[in-house]
Amino acid sequence: MQSAVAPARPDGLEHANNFDALRLAAAWLVMVSHQFFFLGRAQPAPTGHTLGEVAVMVFFTISGYLVAESWYRDPHIVRFLLRRMLRIWPALATATLFIVFAGALLTTAPTGTYFGHETRHFIARNLELRQAFHLPGVFDGEPSGAVNGSWWTIRLETKCYLYLGLLGLIGLRRRLLSLLALIACAVTFARTLPGHAGADAHQNLYTLYVAFFFTGTCARQFRAELLRARRWLWIVILALLAIASATHLPALGEWAAIPAVVLAIGTRSTPGLRAAGRFGDLSYGTYLYAYFVQQAIIRSWPGTPSLAGTLAFAIVVSSAIAWLSWHTVERSALRLKPQLRRWFPDHAP
Repeated sequence: MQSAVAPARPDGLEHANNFDALRLAAAWLVMVSHQFFFLGRAQPAPTGHTLGEVAVMVFFTISGYLVAESWYRDPHIVRFLLRRMLRIWPALATATLFIVFAGALLTTAPTGTYFGHETRHFIARNLELRQAFHLPGVFDGEPSGAVNGSWWTIRLETKCYLYLGLLGLIGLRRRLLSLLALIACAVTFARTLPGHAGADAHQNLYTLYVAFFFTGTCARQFRAELLRARRWLWIVILALLAIASATHLPALGEWAAIPAVVLAIGTRSTPGLRAAGRFGDLSYGTYLYAYFVQQAIIRSWPGTPSLAGTLAFAIVVSSAIAWLSWHTVERSALRLKPQLRRWFPDHAP
C-alpha cells in the first residue's frame, strides 16, 4: 500500500513558494489512487507505479529538500530531531486516538472485545512510531482491512531524518559527502530495478523513497550550482528520459524527472499556487486521516458507491479534519520550535 508522508515546512512558518500546493496536490493524488483500490478496481499506473506511489516520490523529494534546509539553518542534532518530532508525533498521536474512537462507531466487534488487547496494541505501536494497522471488527472484509494503511511510511520518514542528522554530524555541508550521498542514492535506486536479486515490491518502494529523499537533500546542497547549470541539467534529464524509454525502465525516468520538476515548481512563487497554504499546511493531516475517512464513507454510502462521488466527499471531509488538526494540534506544537534554542543551547553555561 502506498502512502504519503507529507513533509512540513521546516520551521512551521509561512513561506512564499509553491511547496504547499504541491504537497496538497500529492496528498489528493494518493486519495485518488486509494479510492480505486478501496472500490476493488485496478489503480492507475501509467509509469508502472501507481499514481499514489508517484505522489509519495514527490513527498519524499520535497521532504529531503526542506528538511536539509532546516538542518542548514540550525545544525544542532538535538534541536533538529526534536523539530522533526514536534512536526510528526503530536498530530499522529491525535489521529491514533481519533481513529480508535471513530472506529468504535463502525466496528462489528463487541465493545469489550474492541477496547481490549488488540486496540491497546494498536495505540501503543503507533505512538511508538512502529505502526499497527488493524482494529477489531473495523473494515473487515474490505480490500484493505487496515484503518491506517498509509502510515507505514512514517517510520521510513523518521529513519531518513536520522540518516540526514548523521550526515550532518559528519559534515553534510562538505560537497564530497553530498556527492557520495548522491552516489548512494543511485546505488539504492539501482536496487529497485527489475532483475535485482532479492528485490520485492515493498522493499523496492522502501529503497526508492529513500533515494528520492536524498536526491532532494543533494539538490538543496548543490542548489546554486544547479541553478547556474540548469540548461545543461535539463539536457541531462531529457537524455535520461530517452534512455528510460528506450530501455523500458520507467522508474529511471521517474528518478530523473520527478525531483527536477518538483523542485523547479516548488521553489518558485506563483500567484495562486503560493496561496495554497493560507488555510494551513493540510497535507499531513490529509495523509493521517484520509485512509480511514475514505473507507468509512464507502462503507456508509447508500447504494452502490460511485468513485467520483465518494472521492469528492472524502476529499472535503479529510480536508476539513486536516484543517482542524493544523489549527488545534500541529500549529500549537510547531510554536514550541523557537523555544528549543533556549532549552538546548549550543554551549552549556
